[in-house]
Amino acid sequence: MKTKPMIRERKGAAAVEFALVLPLLFLLVFGIVEWGLYLFNRHVITDASREGARKGIVAADPRVSVNEIKQVVGTYSNAYLVTFADPKPSPVINVSLDGAANAACPLGAAFGKYLSVEVRYDYTFLLLPSLTGNILPPLKTIVARTNMTCE
Repeated sequence: MKTKPMIRERKGAAAVEFALVLPLLFLLVFGIVEWGLYLFNRHVITDASREGARKGIVAADPRVSVNEIKQVVGTYSNAYLVTFADPKPSPVINVSLDGAANAACPLGAAFGKYLSVEVRYDYTFLLLPSLTGNILPPLKTIVARTNMTCE
């Protein structure tokens, strides 16, 4: 009985194994980059909310208006947000004083009144939604809210 000769050459085995692992490696690397950008932008939105609230509560004569608070938040966001969308999306900013919308701390406001600055930003993922299909949504809304007491 004749036996078949065993194949002893393994020249292409490493290339085949690499081709099988490469998509998973790309997904892992790009997932880490995407998640890092998302967390960075979340931090920027939180800091922008704090900057706006701080600008609004500081005792000054004259007090800053709601539009000036929104300008501080918008300027901070535009300076530090990392996005590759064109045009660059701008955050939605809401300012309220003890629940009253579009109100800032008036001069001589009683201590204990809370100025609230809420910032909403739609973060667009770059690559992961196209790689994962319908598993991940293409947008994730980042919300940061800061409450500070008027000085």
